[in-house]
Amino acid sequence: MALTKTLVLLALQLILLVVSFPPSATALSLPPRYGVAVEGAIYCKCELPGYVGSLGASPLPGAVAMLRCNSSRPGASASAVTDVRGRFLIQTTKVTNYEIHKCKLFLVSSPLPGCDVPAGHYGGFPLKFVRNTVAGATKRALYTVGPFKLAPADPSLCPHHP
Repeated sequence: MALTKTLVLLALQLILLVVSFPPSATALSLPPRYGVAVEGAIYCKCELPGYVGSLGASPLPGAVAMLRCNSSRPGASASAVTDVRGRFLIQTTKVTNYEIHKCKLFLVSSPLPGCDVPAGHYGGFPLKFVRNTVAGATKRALYTVGPFKLAPADPSLCPHHP
């Protein structure tokens, strides 16, 4: 009889425990899988139009940035061209927030031959998570990088603009 009472009490406690926690709190679930977006800016460490004194660099329009991933999935890369402010936005579903930790940002090409050497980070620039975003029906995990500064091997090789 005492054993039956104990089993009934244990069963009631278990029922109360399960009822007091909603399924989302008791079940372990993975975060949703999203495509990614990477935003950043590429600058040249020369005094060109748009020079930003606090950065010691100028925006570099027309540069190509590439998100490259060491992934088992083929084609896990994407690229974008910088605008007049040196800013770029790469959006892709080839890479998700589950694989982004295997990715870095690289310079593919620069419109200025004298401004094509990355200032540090020769193995690519690491990414930093910002937030999950929604644009219409599309959900993406947003990451940022940079600023991505390029410089000539010799500062005297900076292009000169009047």
